[in-house]
Amino acid sequence: MNNKMLRDKGQILLNYLPGKTFDYAGISTIAIVNRIRGIPNVKINPELLLGAIQEYANAWSIQHRPLLSDRRLDINNFVLLEPKGVEAEMFPLVFHCQNRSCGFVITRTVDNMPRSRACPKCKSDMEQLSFIKIHRCGEIQPLTPYCPDCHSGHNMTLNTRDSERLSGFQWRCLSCGKKYSLFGGPCRACNWTDPVFGIPKPQNMDIEKFRAGRTYYTHKIVLLNQPSKEMDAFLQVPEWPLIAGAAFLELPEIQGQRLLDFGAALSSSSVSDTGISNTDLDNILLKARKGEITAEQMAAEIEQSRTRRMNTLKDTAPQNISRTLIARTGIAENIWRAAGRELLEAVLPIQSSTVQELFTDSPPPNMANLGEVRKTARNSGIARLTSVNDFPITSASFGYSRADYQPDRCRLNIFPPDPEHGGKFPIFVDLIQADALVIRLDAERVWRWLAKNDAAPNVDIQDPLRKQAYFIDLFSQEDIQPTVTLRNEQLQARMVFGLLHTLSHMCIRQAALLCGLDRTSLAEYVLPRTLSFAMYCSHRFGATIGALTSLFEQSMLEWLGQVKDIRRCVYDPVCDGKGGNCHACTHLAETSCRFFNLNLSRAFLFGGVDNANGDLHEIQFGYFDASLNEDDTE
Repeated sequence: MNNKMLRDKGQILLNYLPGKTFDYAGISTIAIVNRIRGIPNVKINPELLLGAIQEYANAWSIQHRPLLSDRRLDINNFVLLEPKGVEAEMFPLVFHCQNRSCGFVITRTVDNMPRSRACPKCKSDMEQLSFIKIHRCGEIQPLTPYCPDCHSGHNMTLNTRDSERLSGFQWRCLSCGKKYSLFGGPCRACNWTDPVFGIPKPQNMDIEKFRAGRTYYTHKIVLLNQPSKEMDAFLQVPEWPLIAGAAFLELPEIQGQRLLDFGAALSSSSVSDTGISNTDLDNILLKARKGEITAEQMAAEIEQSRTRRMNTLKDTAPQNISRTLIARTGIAENIWRAAGRELLEAVLPIQSSTVQELFTDSPPPNMANLGEVRKTARNSGIARLTSVNDFPITSASFGYSRADYQPDRCRLNIFPPDPEHGGKFPIFVDLIQADALVIRLDAERVWRWLAKNDAAPNVDIQDPLRKQAYFIDLFSQEDIQPTVTLRNEQLQARMVFGLLHTLSHMCIRQAALLCGLDRTSLAEYVLPRTLSFAMYCSHRFGATIGALTSLFEQSMLEWLGQVKDIRRCVYDPVCDGKGGNCHACTHLAETSCRFFNLNLSRAFLFGGVDNANGDLHEIQFGYFDASLNEDDTE
């Protein structure tokens, strides 16, 4: 197609990815995207991105995620591209006459249909058939007529029988006069044998309108991005996941140091360095020139400075920090390494130079009702609330599915290889700098909440540091996958993640109302290991810029109060009795929620019945229950 449509990068990544069918504006044509032209992005750290993709894909069984089955994806097989253009072709090449008394159908194998598209039978207008066939393996095919008696589909008509429903349509063979209902039939591109709950014959293809949501689900990951040069120095340190863990838990050995500066410092020094700092040496020489110390005293001070420097280097050496972290938390090294990326993402935003913290000795200068805001936040179980002006978000679209989006109910497919980039598999990326609010829950209150609901972990932990580390261990277990429905057999994980996820959605819904934004303008970023989530503006331009910063400075008390008061749903008591979870009270658009609106319930916040796919569980005390409050004096 030579016609042009102007679309920005965000629209391409949402609506025009490879394999997606769409209306080609201006020429009344249905088309399918063949490929996206792009330029390589070298600013994003590929190892962190591929690690996030692999973690996402692990929710699928190996047979349902081809080419994503490796434990460690090889960056040499992928290329990160920023979209610049889209190539598409007409699809499907099936045309039917618009004359109801005719309905003749023509099928082409190539796009050689005359643009007049006149019916050869009655000369009436012909249009593309807007129905296609899809399968959960990712296959897409045109819906073509076929007469089993004549073993042909070349002389057939489509009779819609004045119905808007596909079940009322019929094929009619003009050769033998037989009529047939429209049927997708088994998918010939795969051998699907695994059962799918609620689907009697998952091997069959489905017939859908080309624009129906089920025809294409984009799979993407969102992660924090930092300038590659600064990040690479830190990631070269073998113990970087444990250093990130020490920074998250604010161990004294690393307090006051930024992670990115930490990496730069390590690359220029080592424990074997036995010299003294230039500052210490200048001070000693200045004293000697002024005659304040003798030569013997100068030598003694140099030796003392050298000893102090060696001790400092030893204490802050990656190996020592790692040993200290493991000893104080009781969490094994492999767990810290598995959680490294998430810990890094929890720490980096709050170490930015453009942040405002609610609970600090230097309060936000423009915040109204600071004392009341802090009290309300504490009584909401919030331990940390940070406003970030330059939240660096990378969105990476790496694959798609059809018919469904949930693990093992569909195949997770990556995009076809790109011939212009050595046959590598493309991952389409987009970078934005957004304002965001980052919220971290109070680990001590979460423990009290679990205990009051008889769901406390079966371990005796009193140390606050170890209590916080427990959640890092919990969400690092292989059987805990927040992208699927967590069962009540995984009670702690379901309750804690459900609490975090539901609160995130409630915060976004109320923030959108106060800011006058559409909820699709805001998105969530949940970090369950750290009991944290971020809500950020997902648009580059327009009214969203500065919206969350203004909310933080001017409307925080109203916002927190509204979040605590939305215990009702317009569909109660039905919604409340079935789990307190529906589109009217807890759900967000798929572009805003990373976890498919799973594991949500108002019961986590306010008490009530939680429904894990029919497995009901009564939660006596919600997280907002006043009995969980501690002394909240300023």
